Amino acid sequence: MRRYVTQSYTVRRQCPQIVQPLGCPAIFPVKPSPTCPPCPPCPCTPGIIRTETYQYTAIADGVKNVYTNSDAVMPFSTSGILDPNEVSVVNLFINGMLQPPNLYVVQPGVLILSDIPVQGVPLILQFIKMILS
Repeated sequence: MRRYVTQSYTVRRQCPQIVQPLGCPAIFPVKPSPTCPPCPPCPCTPGIIRTETYQYTAIADGVKNVYTNSDAVMPFSTSGILDPNEVSVVNLFINGMLQPPNLYVVQPGVLILSDIPVQGVPLILQFIKMILS
């Protein structure tokens, strides 16, 4: 005859305590805790940051690794290749995949890739300009 030994366990779970994010009380009101020192004042926002986005799109030909403003596909582009020193952020997408900055060089009017992309894939340079208003 086999005997099965079973044990029962009582699991007591504590209710998870909701931790409110630290930050500006105007965004998320925080009740002061008697055991916690008061939070430092929130940093002031210097103003509203306005952004402008621009896009250069080209189609890889499978032969070259240097693209210029003349290679742009105009129906999908809102600008040429801008000066990276005049914008806040530059992103390159090859076939929809974000590329690390060490694989390309952007100069005004020129995109230089470290490798030759496959023919027919889109090359999209995204430029983001942040302007303090």
